[in-house]
Amino acid sequence: MSNESQLILGGIIGLKKEFEDQYITLHKHTFPEVLDRIHQSNITDYSIFLHNGILFSYMVYSGNNYETDMKAMGTDKSTQEWWKLTDPLQQPLDCRKDKEWWAGISLWFSHETPTHSVEKITRYAYTLPVPSDLQESVADNYFGDIDFWGTTYGLMNLRIFKGVQDVYIYLETLPDLDHSFLLEIIARVLKTETKPVAMIEVFHTEYQNSVQAKPKKKVFVTGCFDMLHSGHIAFLQEAATYGDLYVSIGADENVYNLKGRYPVNTQDERKYMIDALECVKKCIVNSGWGYIDFEKELIEIMPDVFVVNEDGHSPSKQLLCEEARIEYHILKRIPHADLPVRSTTMLRTECTIPFRIDLAGGWLDQPYVSKHYPGSVITISIEPTIEFNDRSGMSSSTRRKAIELWRNEIPHGDAEHLAKMLFSFENPPGTFHVSGSQDSLGIVLPGLNKLEYNGGYWPEKIITINDEDVLSWIEQNLYLITLGPRGGSYSPLENTQITPEGAKLLSDSTEDCWSAILRKDIMAFGNAFRRSFDAQIAMFPNMVDEDILQTIEQYKGKAIGWKLSGAGGGGYIILISDSLVEGAMQIRIRRKNNL
Repeated sequence: MSNESQLILGGIIGLKKEFEDQYITLHKHTFPEVLDRIHQSNITDYSIFLHNGILFSYMVYSGNNYETDMKAMGTDKSTQEWWKLTDPLQQPLDCRKDKEWWAGISLWFSHETPTHSVEKITRYAYTLPVPSDLQESVADNYFGDIDFWGTTYGLMNLRIFKGVQDVYIYLETLPDLDHSFLLEIIARVLKTETKPVAMIEVFHTEYQNSVQAKPKKKVFVTGCFDMLHSGHIAFLQEAATYGDLYVSIGADENVYNLKGRYPVNTQDERKYMIDALECVKKCIVNSGWGYIDFEKELIEIMPDVFVVNEDGHSPSKQLLCEEARIEYHILKRIPHADLPVRSTTMLRTECTIPFRIDLAGGWLDQPYVSKHYPGSVITISIEPTIEFNDRSGMSSSTRRKAIELWRNEIPHGDAEHLAKMLFSFENPPGTFHVSGSQDSLGIVLPGLNKLEYNGGYWPEKIITINDEDVLSWIEQNLYLITLGPRGGSYSPLENTQITPEGAKLLSDSTEDCWSAILRKDIMAFGNAFRRSFDAQIAMFPNMVDEDILQTIEQYKGKAIGWKLSGAGGGGYIILISDSLVEGAMQIRIRRKNNL
């Protein structure tokens, strides 16, 4: 039976669905000081398991004064910082008692097989609804000759906890032994037809995981970090769970080079604020130029881990880490729980003016293309939930004109009239290179739009779709991979090969794309999406270079269709896929009722 000096405790708590990945990642990189505090508080074994939004904890306490040890843990500074990260992700249950965070559940049955002495064991947890006639308490011999299970199935520990609605079964067995029949026996004895469901192990600690045996890794992140906000802090805190955090920030001049504007806070101010954060070991200013401006600093620090947000991920960063044998981790862009999503762009202007993506047909809004063959451009209006790079084909220059014209939001009124106003404001008389009207229309018109051109600057017909099923379907299957902004010398209008045949191919593929979207046919959508891009680069070959084509090649096995954002030359690869693309961003289409 169980060692009399041990206290076996179980607990349950809810986990908010949107934070499951973040919670699991955090517990893979628990602060070493927290692990050490667990040991000092005489907790010799602690595991957390997850299933269907419920966390189940299993704890073995081997000390002599439980309340004193728990109080020491509660006043520990590192543990308090850890709880600041994890507690907001959890959802306490109604069944908890007063002053409980995790709801305690009773140990209903416990057995330990003392005959085995091994260095390694395998842990499992299972759950099932409480059987209708389950007794409140049972005798030690409830399961019969349970010691026989130790020799037959390698069972070392069996603990069963009873909650209000569910039973939680904790098993320890010898490694690599099948215990499926053992679960069947347990279910039979419990008089239930329900098969126990496996839970995912989220966390486990023993003293060998503590700070003395687990030296910290060096962790590297880079970015602008202008106007420090809660989104930045949440990202840096999560990155710091991987080890000692080094932050390299973009120099003022390079930020201007990439974004077309200087940061609100100078590099010295930004460095001072980041250095002041407890989770940061050191902040430095990048000395390089361009999108990979941190290479010298990366080599000097030589980190073990490079961490990026999903909107900071790019294939070039990942390749750099692979060549240097640095671990590369992509975090979901999730704010600290119960706080709104923040970006520097939003804080700078409190701006709700959207960006736009052209899904197909781009260039047909230019008369020198559609005069050869009429056709459509398909656009979607994008909420500014991501700090999209300037000069990346998301109509950021037109958006800046919209901010200059309307400040923080698109005014109420006839959407097409407002788009004409923005188009005229961006292209006053005498403009040499007129921006296509799909930019202003794509920003102002909500939802999904088909703009039909026939040799003019303005479309002859506009079809708008605000059907929620269609918009949600696009959001679900569309992914963005960061390439970085276009270079200042980029010119898509050189070496053009615009022909009636090329314009027709672009027009036809766009019509196919529109039809596939309305049918929600993912294979046809991806195929037409790809053909539209091929037709674009056939007429405008400077849209791509060898590096961009090689990057696209990396994703062809993960996607059905692909193209570059806008006129290309950098920015983002847009992928169509019916399955998750690791490290990619997803967008939010602006709905009709947002105005």
